[in-house]
Amino acid sequence: MLYHLPQGITASTLIMERGAATGHTRLTRKREEFSVAVVGGGAVGLATAIGLNRAGIDAILIGANPDPVDDGRTAALMTTSLASLDDLGVRPVLGPGHLLRAIRLIDITGALFRSPTVTFRSSEIGLPAFAENYSNAALVRTMTRMLGEAGGAMTPAPVAEAHFSGDEAQLVLADGQEIGAQLVVAADGARSLLRGSGGIGERSWAYEQVALTFHVRHSRDHEDVSTEFHTRAGPLTFVPFGDFKSSVVWLVTPAEAERLRALTPQALAAACQRRSSSLLGDLTIEGTVGAVPMRGLMATRATAPRLLLAGEALHVFPPIGAQGLNLGLRDAQAAVEAAKAGIATADAGSPAALNSYENSRRTDAAARTLAVDLLNRSLLSGLLPVDLMRMAGLSAAQRIAPLRHALMRTGMGQSPLAGLFSR
Repeated sequence: MLYHLPQGITASTLIMERGAATGHTRLTRKREEFSVAVVGGGAVGLATAIGLNRAGIDAILIGANPDPVDDGRTAALMTTSLASLDDLGVRPVLGPGHLLRAIRLIDITGALFRSPTVTFRSSEIGLPAFAENYSNAALVRTMTRMLGEAGGAMTPAPVAEAHFSGDEAQLVLADGQEIGAQLVVAADGARSLLRGSGGIGERSWAYEQVALTFHVRHSRDHEDVSTEFHTRAGPLTFVPFGDFKSSVVWLVTPAEAERLRALTPQALAAACQRRSSSLLGDLTIEGTVGAVPMRGLMATRATAPRLLLAGEALHVFPPIGAQGLNLGLRDAQAAVEAAKAGIATADAGSPAALNSYENSRRTDAAARTLAVDLLNRSLLSGLLPVDLMRMAGLSAAQRIAPLRHALMRTGMGQSPLAGLFSR
């Protein structure tokens, strides 16, 4: 049964529908018990909820969003993420994304010592493509529908209060419904209510950057190459999103973002074309233009009693190197495995299961967050020694094939030594 409808459903409706489905009469506003409560209706929360549902674990998705706004943001999902979506049965429903067969880095910072242009090709490490690019909104819309059609419990009501003890977690939703769970997976974003309620601290920072996101048509073929121009304000990235079409993420200063957003679509397209030296020819903007202030965050822990963090509740960084959602989907997969291990001992939120998640996810998240932060700051600094270090690093990647291959594998979440001895 589909427990979530696009309009008008509440957690009370969900309880009544669950009662009808099981043949039991239940009062609305009654406390409902689940093994796992997943909070957050984005792709990470949905991947977790679908994985739990397929494993036969009694779970509810809280904060479902079946009709997300398409603000132009896309996700380049790498092979490990695509394999995860295959396991969840999502890709056959979602359909193919656009292939990224190469990633090109071009320095237009104006530095005294300009870094060389470097192109990473997936064929060098034996892959047909690095990733496939999907619309974030389409991904969320499809996964929400799939969860509902599979009988997964969900509600659009957000969490208003959360209380954690050694025995269980208690959630009070905005419509008054109460949910009890052995484990809560917090995938509720950078400003996570659950993170604070669980007593987990954070280290956060802001960048003087805003990411403009939109789609463009262009007169020249991108040839399945994602191109990242490095500017003093941050990267300007064109990611293939169809034939003669790309999704754009343009990091600029807040003042420049305000100026650019005030332009007509034609004038904005012309400005973007000039900044990219017309590499893709004439540009035409399609759809809306989004604007996202850039910030960074790393939680001090990945878990607390009865709670684990996933996605941007655990880590936030700028959209560089297509790391964000790929990292979040690894969190989702690990969260499902932790819950399954806990269920095997009759407690989805057992200390052993949480410790396993803590050990695996916080290290990966911290390493990715640090790497992206350092690269972003190296572009913003303008200091000669930093420019020299970036130039030296990219020059080495250009000239030394084993190093270039190791960087590609690391960026895809693999061991840098993978495949080294199989050639």
